Amino acid sequence: MAEEKEINILVEKSFQEAKNFSAIEKIKKKYLEKGGLISQLFQQISQERDLEKKKKLGGLINNWKNELSAKVKEIEAKIKEQKQTAELEKDRVDIYLEGIKIPLANLHPITQITQKIYDLFLPLGYQIAESPEIETEDYNFNKLNMPPEHPARDMHDTFYLDTNLLLRTHTSNTQIRVMENNPNQELKIITAGKVYRRDEDDATHTHQFTQIEGFVVGRNISFSHLKGTLELVLKKLFGENHPIRFRPSYFPFTEPSVEVDAQCPPCQGQGCNICKKTG
Repeated sequence: MAEEKEINILVEKSFQEAKNFSAIEKIKKKYLEKGGLISQLFQQISQERDLEKKKKLGGLINNWKNELSAKVKEIEAKIKEQKQTAELEKDRVDIYLEGIKIPLANLHPITQITQKIYDLFLPLGYQIAESPEIETEDYNFNKLNMPPEHPARDMHDTFYLDTNLLLRTHTSNTQIRVMENNPNQELKIITAGKVYRRDEDDATHTHQFTQIEGFVVGRNISFSHLKGTLELVLKKLFGENHPIRFRPSYFPFTEPSVEVDAQCPPCQGQGCNICKKTG
């Protein structure tokens, strides 16, 4: 029968087209939806007078419709599964992939200058030592010959955590701890760290700052060794020809005592806000 042969050709063509995932909506519209080809064929055979032929063609078209609908649903399910898999893959983290190297930021300026100073002292035979920022009154004051009535305590009595513990006011607590752990030994120590004092915060002062401190214990050590070491370090930091000066100064816990000044690099000694017009 010509009609049956034509329907078989359409069936074969529809299944070939249904293999193409991207064309699935077009297939539904072309064959299955109201007004589509299958719907039109049903309308055509409804007018067939030969009941046997009408029944056979109707069954053929109906089987075609059911098989094609099943095929479309199968393909739609695969499409949905592929989309879900793609979403999962997008969010999945492969722990076996090679890591991405993130460029490191620069070190903080305080860290950089601390390391630079350490690099200057290490060739001179100094060792780096550290001590706790939370300190007892003994190690922060008393063992440094600064008892409660000592005048230096006026500007140092500061952030107490209880009656005995406080935030250290200087890195000098390192001296006592190192000497106690190394009795009767020659020592050359450099240390740096945060210290805390009761200062009013402004452009040049803060209640917390970084202090760098060194000390030497040995035979025949004199003030000239201190002066020579400071000159060497300052020249390495600021340049061989950078002007520096030593001037006598009173410190209630050391004798003799001096202040060390270096010319202000930004203003070259002319005076500016950074050096408070001192040059």
